Amino acid sequence: MLMKRGILIALILILPGCSLSRLLGTKLERPTFAYSGYELAEVSESETTVHFLFSAHNPNKVGIKDVLVSYELFVEGNFLLQGNDIRLVLPPKSDTVIQVPAIIAYKDLLPVLGSLAARILSGQKTVPITINAVFSGKPLVYDESGQGSAFSFEKNLTKTEDIPIPLDKINKAMKRFRDAIQNF
Repeated sequence: MLMKRGILIALILILPGCSLSRLLGTKLERPTFAYSGYELAEVSESETTVHFLFSAHNPNKVGIKDVLVSYELFVEGNFLLQGNDIRLVLPPKSDTVIQVPAIIAYKDLLPVLGSLAARILSGQKTVPITINAVFSGKPLVYDESGQGSAFSFEKNLTKTEDIPIPLDKINKAMKRFRDAIQNF
């Protein structure tokens, strides 16, 4: 009976180590990332939420935790906003759709208001927005027991999209602004 307990304890201690050593001995491949589009998630009178869509492929037999994505948005070359360290998890041997949310407050468009106004006055219905996204990290590669090790990578992606200008919302806001001034 004592011997059976000893063997059981030894197995409990050895098996996670085997799994970890097997994991550490596996040649890990870096995940790949690609830009796949955008979607307008929400448009209000004060802001627009755009989801920039990316795809990630993890070719490894193990999942990857602690992948980060950071981004910057530019309107016609002028900095607009940034988002940092959005955490991702990439399951083993799978493709993942990644939504990177960007909330564009109209008040933040003031630095690019001249070029935006010129677009509206010339009848253009879109504005080019460039996203510079960086997928990076020293992620933890893990197996089913949660044991793992770290490896690092970085991938930069840049894409420019013509995002629709919410003219109806802008016109409503302008009308409220004119009404407020007249009533003042």
